[in-house]
Amino acid sequence: MSEDLLLKVERRELPGSKGAGLVRAAGRVPANVYGLGKPGASVSICSEVVEKLVATRSSVVDVELDGAVDKAVVQELQWDTFSTKVLHVDLRRVDPAGRTTVDVVVELRGEPVGLKDGGVLKQNLKRVTVNCPDYRIPKSIQVKIGAMRVGDVVKAGDLQLPDHAVLVTAADALVAELYDPRKVS
Repeated sequence: MSEDLLLKVERRELPGSKGAGLVRAAGRVPANVYGLGKPGASVSICSEVVEKLVATRSSVVDVELDGAVDKAVVQELQWDTFSTKVLHVDLRRVDPAGRTTVDVVVELRGEPVGLKDGGVLKQNLKRVTVNCPDYRIPKSIQVKIGAMRVGDVVKAGDLQLPDHAVLVTAADALVAELYDPRKVS
């Protein structure tokens, strides 16, 4: 669990908005920790740690509460009116060993050089299926297509997946192709 940001949280004495206001006045951010069959807890986090969380754009964290460390996903950040300060954090515990199979969007990035030669770009698969940890589901898989020329194809097996993800879609499945429309029958 060392690769993720560690949030040392403390239990809040008073739940609700009055307790949250007292926590904020003390330079901390109110939060809730819940999930994974464990009881939920109203907690607070040091403001500096929350700022680091926002700066690193981390969505997976380790939460230390009462000496126990749990893996959690940042479920929601609630901001003030001007989006300059985090007012509240929701953390959902996850099973670090749990895996899931999901469809992930494939995003084509760039403009193929082959378009200038009259090629036509066709995206055959808009999603591919991957198996990954429950808490590390990729938002999308990006494919750089700027170097594609007429006749080039991108297959599912060519995709650059995150280290923790395994391709389930057939490796020879055609994701995108740049073809010459004059040679299509």
